[in-house]
Amino acid sequence: MMVPLTQLEVAGLRPRLDDALAALQELRLAEVVTIVDPGETPSDLADLIVRTDAVRALADQPAIGAVLGDAALRTTLDHLEPEVAKLLAEEEELRGEAEALPRSIEALDALQPLVPELGRLNDRQLANLGLASMALVLDDPDLRIVPELTRQLAELLGRGHLMVTSAATPGSPVGCLLVLRRANLPDVNALLGTERIVEVGVPAAYAGKSLRATVEAMRRRLTALPGERDRVRAQLAATVKPVAGSLHATSADLRARAERAVAATQADLSSRTFVLRLWVPAKQTARVERALADRLGPAVAVERLDTRAHAEDQPVLLRNPTSWQPFQQLVGLLSWPARGDLDPTGLTALALPIFFGVMVGDVVYGALLLGAGWWLRLHWPKRTTISEVGRVVALGGAWTVLFGLLYGEALGSLGHSIGMPALWFYRGGPTALQPLLLFSLAIGLIHVVLGLLLGVWTAARGHHHRHLASKAGTLLVLAGLFGLAGVAAAGFPPEVLTPAVAALVVGVVVACVSQGALGLLLGPLDLLGTLGNVLSYLRLAAVGLASTYLAEVANQLGTRGPLLLGLLVATLFHALNLALAAFSPTIQALRLHYVEFFGQFYEGGGRLFAPLGGSVAQGPESESVTALPSPALTSPEPVPAGSPV
Repeated sequence: MMVPLTQLEVAGLRPRLDDALAALQELRLAEVVTIVDPGETPSDLADLIVRTDAVRALADQPAIGAVLGDAALRTTLDHLEPEVAKLLAEEEELRGEAEALPRSIEALDALQPLVPELGRLNDRQLANLGLASMALVLDDPDLRIVPELTRQLAELLGRGHLMVTSAATPGSPVGCLLVLRRANLPDVNALLGTERIVEVGVPAAYAGKSLRATVEAMRRRLTALPGERDRVRAQLAATVKPVAGSLHATSADLRARAERAVAATQADLSSRTFVLRLWVPAKQTARVERALADRLGPAVAVERLDTRAHAEDQPVLLRNPTSWQPFQQLVGLLSWPARGDLDPTGLTALALPIFFGVMVGDVVYGALLLGAGWWLRLHWPKRTTISEVGRVVALGGAWTVLFGLLYGEALGSLGHSIGMPALWFYRGGPTALQPLLLFSLAIGLIHVVLGLLLGVWTAARGHHHRHLASKAGTLLVLAGLFGLAGVAAAGFPPEVLTPAVAALVVGVVVACVSQGALGLLLGPLDLLGTLGNVLSYLRLAAVGLASTYLAEVANQLGTRGPLLLGLLVATLFHALNLALAAFSPTIQALRLHYVEFFGQFYEGGGRLFAPLGGSVAQGPESESVTALPSPALTSPEPVPAGSPV
């Protein structure tokens, strides 16, 4: 449900503005209305926040400490940052080495079988022969560097060299062993420095070694790197740990100051006074007034304004049961309700799991989904995204089990084949198509009619007469068509025919008139669109049948061939079907709810309530508080629609 909000105007002495904002920040119940264009966080404060957070993030976990003043904080950061930067640079160097070594090892190792004798000679042994060797790793993504190097070496050295390369593949480095006269080394080094020859250098630590020794040393180094990286990380954590608690507390204090600094720029200021306008929950108005009076005493005056005069800028605050929270986020994924809209969270929480269950409808699949959702709920903290996903999956799994019992399905046709009774009808049977299609259309008709009724209610409440007439006319047309279909196919008494025709005619006329001058064109198009909305619910049957038949294929393949192979194939197909069942029905259910249902009444476009302090504090009528991330540097965080107030 939408929480009513009231606007307050707070006037006080300008020197006490920060005290007033601090009191409101502690309450976390008031959104500051922009009277003038808001400014930005002072640059010195923003710089301190960035520097503090960068160092604080290196600590293993948040700790408790005292808030540092600006001067003490700068001194602490000036002392820490050089050591931290040195360790970070070392860690980055080790990370780069860990990424590069496997490529070099792969490229050079491929050379050893090609030149086993040369691979054993080191630099000193080659020097005695007047020779030198160079082990290179060439970056040759398009296979042009090796031919170019071969050509240029031939021009420079003639036949006085030997070059062996590993097999070249696009995108992989190429290992290269070059043996040449020692006197030609300067010329070759100059050649390798040209832009046309791109070398991924072998580190200097491996210079002077034979090819085999180089590869072995690289492998030893690669094995030792994880320990060195752990050592550097431990040094980083130990460097920051003594002040981690103070930095954590100071960061929170800096962000609170930054938030107040931005809020202060939204006030109307004179040389001696300030004026703030606030949106607060109506039931918390007295609490806000009392907190300001306690903090500022006679230096502040609070006046309640007429909310209707400022309705266009009113934010949205929703309060719903905890179990509906993930569905609230799904509503917000499309758009938050605007002032005057209905809060569709409850209907979303009811319809989406039912649609999911109708489509999947399998006892075993439902039990697995229910178990997976429950496991996510148990193993992740409450109100985290994964925990909320687990809640949705568990609800969908419960409805899937229920419809699986109605359909008599367990792993598709397996339940039916072992005698599991269908409480309603078996979807895989030869006579199941008609009742399944009719059931899907019935769900669509009920869902769309409910949306139209809500559209009539919102149009009447907002005095939108043309929308009211359009929705009412559409309802009459659907009622007339339902009556005609009932008389023709469902055995309705003939007396229903006349009222049905009358409702159809009147509905068409009203729908056309509501569209104005183009009513003869737009009215029928609008009615056809509504009929299309109802027919869209046939996807409930289509997706369900696809799941049923894929499970049937899995079961049939499981009976072919050896038992173990059949079980493996059946398990893989059922796993695929379950994965599809977790995603495809969810998308289809959201599509039906967003387009066919919301399209009948929901406008959206609302703005979330963003109280100073970043979240809604626990009030007398609330039982819990939704924790939010730290406030942004430029404005308060919006309250998640659905945070209790």
